[in-house]
Amino acid sequence: MALVPVVNPPIGVEFDEEGEDRDEFHIDKLATDFTETEESIRHNVYPESDDESEGNGRGGAARGGTPIVRGDGIMYKGQRFYNGIAFKECVTDYALATGCNLKQYRYDRDRIGFRCVGAKGKCQWKVYAASLHNESMWRITKYTNTHVCVPNGECEMFKVPVIARLFLDKIREEPDYYMPLKMEQTIMEKWKISATRGQCQAARRKALAWIASEYDTQFERLRDYGAEILEANQGSVVEIDTVKNDAGHDVFKRFYVCFDVLRKTWKKNLQATNWG
Repeated sequence: MALVPVVNPPIGVEFDEEGEDRDEFHIDKLATDFTETEESIRHNVYPESDDESEGNGRGGAARGGTPIVRGDGIMYKGQRFYNGIAFKECVTDYALATGCNLKQYRYDRDRIGFRCVGAKGKCQWKVYAASLHNESMWRITKYTNTHVCVPNGECEMFKVPVIARLFLDKIREEPDYYMPLKMEQTIMEKWKISATRGQCQAARRKALAWIASEYDTQFERLRDYGAEILEANQGSVVEIDTVKNDAGHDVFKRFYVCFDVLRKTWKKNLQATNWG
């Protein structure tokens, strides 16, 4: 049995979606989907790509908790990805690992390209991936891995949504610690990339909006969750209690569930104790 009192957003109320939502893999795992200020691209599930160890030299947490860890950013021609978002995250990892000044130059529903704009635009590095009609995954079709530039702390692809995704989990864990100044310092210390205070402020607001949206979505689906429990556990009991807020919307108050197997086991043990 469980009785959990919490006050949270209205249930069953339409919420305005953030213009730059998170990718839908986090709907399945812990979030709503995200994209940058671009047209949505095709995607289904987001693969696990983060290196869980800290051996890459870019992990580590400032105050304990989970470290900010990323993939190694290795790319090669023919490399496959679950979707365009996964490809973009790999390019982000490459930029973080190398400090090169990358910029997105091509964006389509099924094609994305990045190039290096270092050395006053004369650098030859370029990568291009596409979702081919005869394949279900994205694949790198062109990759020129040649740099003639020297990293100088600038990276044009390091915009507000990218910063927000980097710090999302840390802001969720320690919102009062990861303020714009700390984010700016962390970016320079870890990746030697310069970000402005304004970018970090906007990124923090975006991350907080994503987190709030996650809670909204999760609480809106409580009744669906209750229905699934009853369908999968015949004889169980589920009760969802709400109250009206000032706007007249139902707001979550508490959730009660008693699984039938637990109830029967408890009664059986109680009877055995009494008979003993």
